Amino acid sequence: MATIEYHLYRIKFIRPSQMLLFSAEISPSELFLKALQEKPSIELRHNNVWHIGNIEYFDNVSGSFAIGRTTKTTLEKYDSETGNFIETEDDSGPYTFVLFDRTIGLLGIAKKSKVAPNVAAIARKIEKIFTNCKAVKEYGFEVKVRFIPDPESFLQKIKSAYAIKRFKASFTGPNPFDADELFQKPLSVYCQKVGADQGNVEVHSEGLNEETVTAVAKSTASSGNSATASIQTQKGKKPIPISLKGDAVKVTVDPVLPKQIALSEVREAYQEVRE
Repeated sequence: MATIEYHLYRIKFIRPSQMLLFSAEISPSELFLKALQEKPSIELRHNNVWHIGNIEYFDNVSGSFAIGRTTKTTLEKYDSETGNFIETEDDSGPYTFVLFDRTIGLLGIAKKSKVAPNVAAIARKIEKIFTNCKAVKEYGFEVKVRFIPDPESFLQKIKSAYAIKRFKASFTGPNPFDADELFQKPLSVYCQKVGADQGNVEVHSEGLNEETVTAVAKSTASSGNSATASIQTQKGKKPIPISLKGDAVKVTVDPVLPKQIALSEVREAYQEVRE
């Protein structure tokens, strides 16, 4: 039976260190909505234009939109009047759907090979389209679309380790709507104040606190950021490196399900990572 596979991503609207002169304050959630309502397009190369359309709102914070590309395609046909095979040019417009919750910048991008060879390629197009929006340019925000890595393997290695010797996590400028108070939120503000795009914090010890490392790793994954660690699997063993990487969290749903139900499953999968 055919299914739809949604890959979880975060869309980040990173506030500039100094807001542009005369521009009003705007939240990432509001900017997402303002940019989406433009139904933006961008031509990335000749006869290859990417568009956002088919916007549907489930409520005032969530919904879906379509992203796709239009290209000129040569079609081979049989002309019954002349009895000849002919070639004609036509427009091709493959597209896929994206579910969103703008309060936390959560995206569920549906995999569709006719649109792009992988979801990561679609995510890059979403980033380029939103970056090119009039509203985003007006307020001077930077847009990043990053996948939410499945942290399960990383967390299992952390929990089973004899000792955690090193832990390193990345952060970006202010955007994580539900960032944790311990790590992502204060460091994202620091990142903005010093005018940085992103940064890393690395800590070392004979035995780092497992509970805190686990909490920060979950927050880092849910924010679409990266983490690495060095763990000792047994006493006396040489520490080995591990990474929070791999594939995006995926949710598979029946295509007959309403998009609202699919979004609830995407949200649930996100919460499993976050909590």
